[in-house]
Formats: sequence, structure tokens, C-alpha cells
Amino acid sequence: MAQFRATVVSFDAGTWRATLRFDGSAPQAVSGVRTARNIPSAEMTSGRKVLVDTGDHGNADDMVVFGVWS
Repeated sequence: MAQFRATVVSFDAGTWRATLRFDGSAPQAVSGVRTARNIPSAEMTSGRKVLVDTGDHGNADDMVVFGVWS
């Protein structure tokens, strides 16, 4: 399970998914990343730093945000 740092671009509280830009990556963003439900939606504002677990399979659908800080 690889873990990466990223920055929140946007967050959809209805689906609990985020659009993220990974640190050190190209300027493209990854959308539809699941977010742990124990993270309040108010914490998932644009520009916040997050930790992302990529799961065991290297599949983008397995990614989940599990930590957030300013």
C-alpha cells in the first residue's frame, strides 16, 4: 500500500469524493477519489493537504483519502 501526499482541488460532499493534485506530479488532477467518512466535509476545502492510500492493486478506484491537515 503506497501512501502519497496531495492537495485538495475540490470536494463533493454528496458523493464524498475529492479531486486531488498529487505532490510532485504533473499539473493534472485526479478526480473521484474516495474520502474516509470520519473526515468532516468542512475539512476538505480547496488547498488543504491530504494523505492518500493507493490500495494494493495500483487501481485508481482503490485510492482513499485518510488524513487531512492545513
